[in-house]
Amino acid sequence: MLGKIYRTKKHALIFLPTTIDIMKKILFGFSLSICCLVSGYAQTTSSCAQTLRLARSTYEQGRLHELPTLLEPCINNGFTTQEKADALKLLTQTYIYLEEPEKADESMLLLLQTDSYFEINEAIDPAEFVALYNTFRTKPIYRVGAKLGVNLTAPSFINRINVVDGSANYSPKINFQTGASFEIPINDKFTLNPELYFRLNSFFGSLNTPVGTEVENITEATESMRWISVPIRLQYNLFKNSRFNPYVSAGFSTDYLISDVVTIDRIRTDASPVGEKTIEFTPQREKLNLGLMASAGVKLKLGGGFFVGELSTLYGFTKVNSLSTAFDNTSFALEYGYGDSVFKLNSLMLTIGYIQNIFNPKKLAPKP
Repeated sequence: MLGKIYRTKKHALIFLPTTIDIMKKILFGFSLSICCLVSGYAQTTSSCAQTLRLARSTYEQGRLHELPTLLEPCINNGFTTQEKADALKLLTQTYIYLEEPEKADESMLLLLQTDSYFEINEAIDPAEFVALYNTFRTKPIYRVGAKLGVNLTAPSFINRINVVDGSANYSPKINFQTGASFEIPINDKFTLNPELYFRLNSFFGSLNTPVGTEVENITEATESMRWISVPIRLQYNLFKNSRFNPYVSAGFSTDYLISDVVTIDRIRTDASPVGEKTIEFTPQREKLNLGLMASAGVKLKLGGGFFVGELSTLYGFTKVNSLSTAFDNTSFALEYGYGDSVFKLNSLMLTIGYIQNIFNPKKLAPKP
């Protein structure tokens, strides 16, 4: 039903539209507006594509004074990104030949802002255009991205603390890390690479204590640490301007300890088990840890940046704990017979990630 009919006191019939009728009219009007916009955009896009073809022909005929007026409307609105870059290149060459250097600079800057990855072709492009391009900063000023990965961590003991006689063994455990990566290109070969990571490290230890000729008590412990890590490395790029970019890097890492816990259990053959317990060891650990880093990786060009794969080693330069706190946790020593030996941390890390190029093109100051 399209509406409702009401009878007045004089028996006249009045047609009043319902809410459904109103909504139908609104939807129809909205749809018609969208169709008009799409049609108008398609016509504008088609018209600007024709304008670019006409501009090329006009340029080849040498009618350079006509080009700015011809291209300006579509540069402001109508060209696709690639068409706009082509038009700006044409306009820049026009201003060069018309000997209008300020306008040539403005057009070149707009070209580099439109297409950050624009590259010249010295075999085809005019020498004057190449020379103007080389007076601008065209390379990324930095890169930013994210990485994640796994690490394999093991302790390197400086002083062994033995509470009971026995043989102790330690083995690395796999854990994960994630964080942000920044790159600041210095030149074609060297890149400064500061990063910020949240990292988990853990390792496993066991202590076998002989009780008799064929019997022994077994103590097993897993130490787990959480760190905020700030590695800073200097990368050396092995190849220049390659799609497959291998590199090596070296530097140091400053790590801040958030927490450290040890989960320990002791199985005794000569008595009842002590039972598993998780013990907080953060107070007995140094808050800051320094380490040396070395890495090898590859960067694969992808989109507006690079996919990165990297293998790194971290060698602990400072001790995680000290002899002065070795017996601060009496439960650890008396109940489980386990000594808090002094150690450093060493890690092997595998990470993957993506970093995006960030550009800020500008006219370079002339060299003195």
